[in-house]
Amino acid sequence: MRVGTSKESGQYRVVSFCDIENRAEYRLVTNLPGKGEWLVRDEEVMELYRQRWQIELLWKFPKMHLKLKRLMTKNKNGIRVQLYVTLIAHRLLELVAVPKIWGSKRLDKLRYLQCCMCQEVSYVHWLGKLLGSWRRRVWPLELSASVH
Repeated sequence: MRVGTSKESGQYRVVSFCDIENRAEYRLVTNLPGKGEWLVRDEEVMELYRQRWQIELLWKFPKMHLKLKRLMTKNKNGIRVQLYVTLIAHRLLELVAVPKIWGSKRLDKLRYLQCCMCQEVSYVHWLGKLLGSWRRRVWPLELSASVH
């Protein structure tokens, strides 16, 4: 299939496939060659698309809910720090346990934590409440160790 009439126009092909589990049909337009020496089979195009979509899904949550939509700085180190902090927060949301009534998905956990943070005056109080009994067990040991 030829698309466009200017010098930037090109040859493209349409690859169709079905996802039986999700009852969905996909049609992908690609400029990857379908014949010749550099042939890329339809199944390979489908697999490339599937893998690329997994990357999109990986970044969807941080971009939408962890404020990674915009970079705070143009500084290379600042960008690296923002990415690391976001990925750490993303991972912590997978690990943290919240009351079952709030749900078990990452977004449910994030909403629960945001509600807790809004009720407390400072992050110190919020973190103390979240850690609960763990803090009570460890805190006296740390104080007694620093006194001696």
